[in-house]
Amino acid sequence: MTRRLPSLNALRCFEIVAAELSIKKAALALHVSESAVSRQVRILEEQLGAQLFLRNHNGLEITDAGQRLAVSVKEAFDHIANAVNPFQNDREAVTIKVLPTFALRWLLPRLRSFQERHPLIKVNVQTRLNDMTLNDTDADLGIRYGVGNWPRDYTTELYAEWILPVCAPGYLAGRQASETDLAQATLLHPLPDRQDWATWTEKSGANLDPRSGLDFDALDMALSAAEAGLGVAMTDVVLAHEAIQAGRLVVPLRKAVPTGASYYLVRPPDMRRRREVKLVDEWICDEISSARDLVRLYAA
Repeated sequence: MTRRLPSLNALRCFEIVAAELSIKKAALALHVSESAVSRQVRILEEQLGAQLFLRNHNGLEITDAGQRLAVSVKEAFDHIANAVNPFQNDREAVTIKVLPTFALRWLLPRLRSFQERHPLIKVNVQTRLNDMTLNDTDADLGIRYGVGNWPRDYTTELYAEWILPVCAPGYLAGRQASETDLAQATLLHPLPDRQDWATWTEKSGANLDPRSGLDFDALDMALSAAEAGLGVAMTDVVLAHEAIQAGRLVVPLRKAVPTGASYYLVRPPDMRRRREVKLVDEWICDEISSARDLVRLYAA
């Protein structure tokens, strides 16, 4: 069936002008020039053979014919938008599976800058304690921690993990501590296996008993406990950096050591590489690039 329709572009411009009663505001909303909007309105009036606006020194006044058309056009565009919205939501949403501490301490504080640059892309962040696996197909991207046993085609190393002790500014009187001070402190363990403190003790040569202290289920919980003055936490340099810069944490002993593990950006092999996913992928890689230089700030 053939429908006789005026220019849809002209109808869209008319809808915004009718709502704003301003050529200037409509041009700003549509990201075009004022002359382009005025031209589209004139085209529509010519096609319909009716005057839609009265133009005077006070601005625009919509006519009765224009008012009736504005109501119908808005309803029509709303109906179209509702029809295509489910497809656009699926297409424009990007889901990332992230370990909780990485999400809280790195990704979420930066996500607003991405949303401001790409307001039409919805980023869904799913936090999980277990790493993403090759069988995961319900996410477009994942942040994984480990030794890099994913196929290279589906993985980008974000940064190698280095760890060091941190505590609240007043916990050790705000001074550089000695190994003796740490031996007398309450050690805060990011995980119950206490492996981080054991790794740091071995590689730094510190004379500590890594078996003592308080256990937590995630690094963010240990860092929060350290910020509250409950002890000294062992942390990833990158994930604690902003808290250190903000003064919520200090480094009592500047001896960062590598753990041999890294954080990776992973992509399920069967997922389609949509433009939106590529934009999020590239943004994460660009944002994290400076993390590789942080180690020099804290290395002995």
